[in-house]
Amino acid sequence: MILTPRSLGFWNTISRKVFRAEYKRPDDRDVKNRIAETFNERETAAYIHIPYCTGTCWFCPYARQPIPRSRVEDIIGRYVKYLKKEIKLYGELLNDKNIKIIDTHAGGGTPSLVPAKYWREIIEELTSSFDAEPIIAIEANPEDLKDEETAYSLVDAGIKEFSLGFQSFHPELLGRLGRRHSVEDSIKAYENLRSAGAKYINIDLMYMIPGQSLEQWIDDLEKAADLGPDEITAYPTLVLENSIGYKMIREGRLPEQPGMNMFKQMMYAAEDLLPQRGYIGLEIYGYSKHPDWKYVTVNYEMEGPLLGFGAGAMGFTGSYEYQNTCYPETYAELLSNDKLPVAFARPVSLEERAIRYTTCRLFICRRLDKKMFEKKFGRGFDDLVGRTGFKWFLKTLRLTGDIKEEGDQLLLTRKGLFTAHKITWAFVMNVPCRMVEECLKEPLPSSVVIP
Repeated sequence: MILTPRSLGFWNTISRKVFRAEYKRPDDRDVKNRIAETFNERETAAYIHIPYCTGTCWFCPYARQPIPRSRVEDIIGRYVKYLKKEIKLYGELLNDKNIKIIDTHAGGGTPSLVPAKYWREIIEELTSSFDAEPIIAIEANPEDLKDEETAYSLVDAGIKEFSLGFQSFHPELLGRLGRRHSVEDSIKAYENLRSAGAKYINIDLMYMIPGQSLEQWIDDLEKAADLGPDEITAYPTLVLENSIGYKMIREGRLPEQPGMNMFKQMMYAAEDLLPQRGYIGLEIYGYSKHPDWKYVTVNYEMEGPLLGFGAGAMGFTGSYEYQNTCYPETYAELLSNDKLPVAFARPVSLEERAIRYTTCRLFICRRLDKKMFEKKFGRGFDDLVGRTGFKWFLKTLRLTGDIKEEGDQLLLTRKGLFTAHKITWAFVMNVPCRMVEECLKEPLPSSVVIP
C-alpha cells in the first residue's frame, strides 16, 4: 500500500467534494481591501514560513528550497529583510483593527536554520507592528540543535517552544525518510533545549514509514515517552505523488508502506500507550502532558483567523483565504514594490467556515462544544450547520457510533478515532498539500482549482 489520497477511498471522495474550491489571482489593491474588510476578530494567530532546507526529505509536501549550509547566513538574511517588510505592510493595513497576535508558529522548510539574530529582528517587527506576544514556536531539525550554543542562542532570542523532528529512533527508518540527522543528534538536541530553558518541547514521530513494523513503532513511542517531552505528536507518513518518496516506492527502491490494517493498529498503539505514560490526547495525533498546552499547527489554518507571512504561507481571515507565492524570488520582488506576495485567494462563506470549524474541533481536537460554537459564530450550531448537507454526514457518524452527543458536546468516540484520521489526512492531502503543489508549478497562477 501507498498512503496517497486515493488509498483513503470514500473519505478521499468526501474531502474532494466538500472542500472543492477555486482560487484566483487578485490584484494587489483588491487583496489588501479584502483582507482589511474581513479581518473582524481582535485575537489572531500568525504563521511564518521559512522555505529553506539544507536537503530534501523524501516525503516532504511543503514549499521548500534546498540551499548549501555555507550560504545559510546570506540567503536567510536577505529573506528576513523581506519577511519583516511583509509583517510591517500587514501592520499598516490592519492598524485600525487593534489586532493581538496570541500564537506565532514557524514552519518550513527548516526554521531552525534561521540564526538567532534574525529571529530577534522578526520578533521586534511583530511586536512593533502588532500587539504581539514576543514568543515564537518553531519546527526544528535535530541536526541544527546538536550544538549547544545554537540551542541557547535561539532560546535567548525569544523562542520558547520547539517541535523537534525526531521521526524515529531507528536509523534505518530515518534513512527511508531521507532524514540526515542521527538518533544521537535528536537526543542531543532535546538535551540542549532542556538545558537552555526551552519552555515546551514537542517530539514529532512518524509511523507508516516504508517497511516499518508495529514493534518498531511501539519502541519509538516508548523511547519518546522515556525522554519525557511536553508533547508527543504521531503522524502517518503521507505520500504525495509529486514527492521523491512516491517515485522511490513505485520503483522498488524503498519498501512499501504497511497496509491499512497496520495503519489502524499503529494509530491505536499511540492512543493506548501514551496515556499510560501520562500524556493526554488533546488532538487525534497530539498527546500532551499539559491539559492547557499543545503545539498548534493545523487548527488555525482550518478555523482562522491566521496571518500568514513568508513565501509559501497561507492566511485565513475567517471569510477570506489567501496563499502566498511559493517562490522566494517572486516573494521578494513583490514586496520590494510594496505589494503583498499573494499568489491566489478566495472568499469563504460563513457556512463553509462553520463546517471547517466543526471538522477541526470534532475530528482533530476530539470534541465540539456547541456553546463555544455559538459564541464564535453568533448563531447556534443546529441553526447554522444544520442548514447544510454536512448535517447528514454527522448524523450518519452518530448512527455508526463514530461520534456521540452528550449535552452541548459532540464527542469523537474511540471507534471513530480511525475514521477521524482518514477524514483529517484526506483533507490535508487534498487541500493544503494540493495548494502547495499548484503553487510550486508557477509563481503567480491566474487561477487554481483545489483539489
